[in-house]
Amino acid sequence: MTSKVNSGGDSRGQSSGQFYVDEKGRKRWFRNDEVAAVVKQLGEYLIIGGYPEDHAKRYGQLANTISRMPELIDTLEQNSQLNTIAGVGGTITGYIEEIVRTGTTAKFKDNQYGELPPLSVLELTAINNLGAKTARMLYQDHGIDSVQSLCAALNEGRLSGVKGIGPKMLNTISSLCQ
Repeated sequence: MTSKVNSGGDSRGQSSGQFYVDEKGRKRWFRNDEVAAVVKQLGEYLIIGGYPEDHAKRYGQLANTISRMPELIDTLEQNSQLNTIAGVGGTITGYIEEIVRTGTTAKFKDNQYGELPPLSVLELTAINNLGAKTARMLYQDHGIDSVQSLCAALNEGRLSGVKGIGPKMLNTISSLCQ
């Protein structure tokens, strides 16, 4: 980040009026990054929860688009223009609107594809190089639903030989659990 400007924020949060200039010289909004992070987490959560990957992965793509938009997402929402964002339309417009307004969405509680995992499984996807599919496998096959349970599994030796958990990942987890 090379520059930050505060134009006062608004009722949605102090960061909505702040931006920075990225390494490529583009103006980026902190608020868009905040909304994009929730959208990305939603996609990861849906994958972990058993949604078809082709449906859920679009949320990661959408998060990337939102993060890089030159317009402030709050302005688009206030002007009912969220559907002008590439990949937003129909039902997804409602989810994005809800995230912009409240910071979350009821989609996190959608059990269309079975019992929902606890939200703590998202702690796993925050680990460097541990993606949603690996988090889903850890949750579904090994009952690991948080960093705490991941550390317990490591300490009990239950991660040895687990597909997707090689030596580098074991080192990453080990350093996290110290």
